[in-house]
Amino acid sequence: MITRKQLKMVVTLLLVLYVIIFAARFGYDVFTFADPSISDNYYFPGPKSSTTTSNVASFRKEYIGATAGSVEVVEQKYEQIASVTTKTIAFDEDMIKLNSVIEQAQAVVQTELSQGLPGSRTLTRVIGVKPQYFDGCLEEIKDIGMLISISSQKTDKTYEYRQMVAYKQELEKRLESYVSLRERSGSIQEMLNLEDKIIEVESLLLQQAVDLGEYSDENALCTINILWHEGNPASTARIIWNSFKWTNLCYFAILAGIIFICMAAVIIVKTYLFLVRILTSSSPIDEKPEKTDEEESPLSFS
Repeated sequence: MITRKQLKMVVTLLLVLYVIIFAARFGYDVFTFADPSISDNYYFPGPKSSTTTSNVASFRKEYIGATAGSVEVVEQKYEQIASVTTKTIAFDEDMIKLNSVIEQAQAVVQTELSQGLPGSRTLTRVIGVKPQYFDGCLEEIKDIGMLISISSQKTDKTYEYRQMVAYKQELEKRLESYVSLRERSGSIQEMLNLEDKIIEVESLLLQQAVDLGEYSDENALCTINILWHEGNPASTARIIWNSFKWTNLCYFAILAGIIFICMAAVIIVKTYLFLVRILTSSSPIDEKPEKTDEEESPLSFS
């Protein structure tokens, strides 16, 4: 039987354990907990289509060919876009860090939208980064503030690039054929129509050259979408409530674990004792001695 004194000791130990866990969590939250008014499930919606900038990078690698001494070159055009969503309670200080990272990575700010008043500001920024600086820049940006979400997507653009090159070659051949027609005689109307065709093809070639310029190694960039949301530091009541919730989860999880371990130990011990008792308590059945002839007959003869 458990005495009242033993029960009081157990309750006291449980209360002391709860207070220790709560105090440890509260001390941790005082220095680390922040609660900007934004859900952790918030995700970067992406810039509007009208402001989306298409950045394309190149990947080139040489392989040893099938024949001796031959080298095969594989070139890929790709688009890589990363999105980083962050919340911060030190908006101005973190902005200085962000600008420093962008400057060190030699990145280009292509789109920027800042809105809201101090305490609830948001910043949307799209930057273009050289492929060799992309991974390092992304790692440094996600370490600024409190990261909510991050994603990275890579899309192959080699097929589109080859289609554009083929279309450019087609336009060049068409222009060459139109120019050759200038040497032939014709009516004024025919010559004017020919000049219109030449001007049209030259305009298409100029636009195609601009589009292909995005695929050149000199203009190769990868995209990082940045969304920042500013929030206010958490209040003392909020910190206490967060510590209380966490302590309850941790405390009852510990108690459940202790109870489970004790029950498992009791079951194992009882099972072991039961098996030992069965194995050691089994004895052979007593056999009655065979009766002799004298014992079989109650009469005795002298």
